[in-house]
Amino acid sequence: MLSVEGLSVRAGSLELVRDVSFGIAPGERVGLIGESGSGKSLTALSLMGLLPEGVTASGKASLDGQNLVGVPERELKGLRGRVASMVFQEPMTALNPTMRVGKQVAEVMTLHGVARGDARLRALELLSRVRLPQPEQLARAYPHQLSGGQRQRVMLAIALANEPALLICDEPTTALDVTVQKQMLELIAEVAPALLFITHDLAVVASVCERVLVMYGGRVVESGPMREVFTRPRHRYTQGLLDSSRLTPRGTRLPTIKGTVPSAGEFPDGCVFRNRCPFASDMCLSEPVLTGDGHAFACWHPGD
Repeated sequence: MLSVEGLSVRAGSLELVRDVSFGIAPGERVGLIGESGSGKSLTALSLMGLLPEGVTASGKASLDGQNLVGVPERELKGLRGRVASMVFQEPMTALNPTMRVGKQVAEVMTLHGVARGDARLRALELLSRVRLPQPEQLARAYPHQLSGGQRQRVMLAIALANEPALLICDEPTTALDVTVQKQMLELIAEVAPALLFITHDLAVVASVCERVLVMYGGRVVESGPMREVFTRPRHRYTQGLLDSSRLTPRGTRLPTIKGTVPSAGEFPDGCVFRNRCPFASDMCLSEPVLTGDGHAFACWHPGD
């Protein structure tokens, strides 16, 4: 349903995302993981045509046969919210603070040709669908009058308003407490058509997604079925992520990945992870290619 081939994102001479390729089948839930600065959000924003000024995308991306990259803004407006929708990380900045919640949900539908009366009724149905109590009363509230979990549910209602084929969630549970987070994840898994879920939380991916893509340095370094990647990671970066998230016996030091993610334009030639990898060798001066049938990885010294 979603096909992405050779997607790259640039800001002037800086290459922020390079040669990203993946697909999502109807009804499939795919996780996109990696540290902050790995290119996850830029990948999603490029698919929605929401890149910042001065940042451009190239390559191919199509959803249900409709091109998403290099499309004029006029056409993108017709695709956003109808073909693909996005739930952002912080709803307080994504929602309009001057508009009542119900009107914001209805507006997404009227922009795509739904009559105002029908949109208002549908908005109440959507608020109820995302398990918000007393939707008639809540629809008259402003975003600042809602809790963080309620605002995030409103964002989900807006994203689902026009029944899009693909839902993109960018860290939608980061600011929520664990109880509300669990409720949101269950809700997303229940109502999402096809899903691209972006997060740095491996436990979240394990509970929601069937397949996972691991990004580092603007590249996909490993991909495959979630259980396969999490139980038998091949790329040394994936291994480091998993090791640093596991419980360790009392008195033992938690494993970490040395250093930090370099800024854009500062990644080394060859393997982008080699400056932080304990297994790096001269071979890593050449860039590995993502290879593998089903479970693919780009690493000269894969783990087993």
